[in-house]
This record gives sequence, structure tokens and C-alpha cells, in this order.
Amino acid sequence: MADYVLMTDSTSDLPAAYCQKNGLAVIPLTYIIDGVARADNEGAADGYHSFYNQLREGKLSTTSQITAEEYLAFMTPILESGKDILYIAFSSGLSGSYEGALNAAETLKDRFPDRRMRIVDSFGASLGEGLLVMHAVKMRDAGESLDAVADWVLENRLNAHHWFTVDDLGHLKRGGRLSSSSAAIGTLLRIKPVL
Repeated sequence: MADYVLMTDSTSDLPAAYCQKNGLAVIPLTYIIDGVARADNEGAADGYHSFYNQLREGKLSTTSQITAEEYLAFMTPILESGKDILYIAFSSGLSGSYEGALNAAETLKDRFPDRRMRIVDSFGASLGEGLLVMHAVKMRDAGESLDAVADWVLENRLNAHHWFTVDDLGHLKRGGRLSSSSAAIGTLLRIKPVL
């Protein structure tokens, strides 16, 4: 049994059953839809259906990064149990959550000087991040050390490429990624850009 816990966040989009079966510690991000804050449900299919149905109904959604305080509350019990932590994090280019994790780890190292925490920026999201986590699980289960797994993720994180499309250009417009005129023309022409 490994002397460390693999940790990720809900943006890895791994199914809840997979996470439970493989002993992953998954910290949820928060999303706000129709003015109500909810924790991302760590891969429960019913939550995704509800979320996307609300978007189709025209409700607006935003996200909130994980704070250092949330990381402290999540990581402390793991460290108290005598385990080290390897956290494969959501891209720092997409969220400030990674910085929150670094701040929490800095605070926790004084409280737990005998414990190790490695926070690795996946440079990814969704299953790009999730695939790195899945490979890390295989390495951990094969007996690889925390450092060997962390180093593998660092060496391979640029090998995952993220391509996606959107069904509604309004989401890109609201997020500031597309101008109003481009969204209107693209919608009129039924353009579905590959991003």
C-alpha cells in the first residue's frame, strides 16, 4: 500500500465510482447556477444532467476557484492520518485553484513537517487532466513512489491536447472569449468552432 494519497479535483471529470474504487481524494470546485452555489459532484451522472439541462433552459453559470482555506480543510485529515499527498491539479492557466493549493501546502508544511505534499499543475482540465490521474493510479498501484509519479506527470502533461467544441456560442460570448458580432454571425451560420 502506498504511503501517499493521490488527490485531484472535480475538473478531472473522472466518474465517482472510479475515484472511490481507486482511493482518489477528490476536492470539488464550486459552480454557481441561477444564483445558487453548488459543489461539483465528482462525476455523478445525475448532477451533470441537471447542470446541462439548466444551461439549456438559459440559466447562467459561473465557477469559483478552490480557496486555500478549502484546501486546508481537505488536506489536513489526510496528513493527520500519516499519509503524504500528490495533488494533480486543474490547470493554473484556467483557474487560481492551483495557487490556492500551493498556499495551503506552504501553511501545512509547518504543521506537518514530517509529511510531504507535491502539487503538480496538470496544465489541463477534464479528461486531459483525468488521463494523467488515471496513469498516476496505475503507477501508484505498481508500487511507484510519490516522486516517480509526480515526475512522470510533469514530464508528460504536455502530451495531452485539449480539443473541444461548443453547441451554443453564447457561452463563449458570456465568458469574453467571443465578441457579440462574432457570436451572432457564427450562430446564424451554424458554425461550431473547434477550440
